[in-house]
Amino acid sequence: MITRTPGLLGGKPCLRGHRIGIHRVAGWWKLGLTTEEIGERLSTLTPAEIHVALAYYHLHRQEIEGYLKEERAACRSLEVKPPLPT
Repeated sequence: MITRTPGLLGGKPCLRGHRIGIHRVAGWWKLGLTTEEIGERLSTLTPAEIHVALAYYHLHRQEIEGYLKEERAACRSLEVKPPLPT
């Protein structure tokens, strides 16, 4: 149920048939969302697919944490910083 496709999400693992990365599901779960709440946000996923994604996260925690860290860094780099006082 987990696939990796070059050119899709940079080759990161995702759920088969979806463009949803495992790191996305794991990130929301780590923020405290329940599987039901994740399902509300990602309505194309079944509860079983959400559980598969979380199982993959737990089995490959270091890999997925690395993707989450990269994503946080990318978001921080896009933040608009106020100009320095002159």
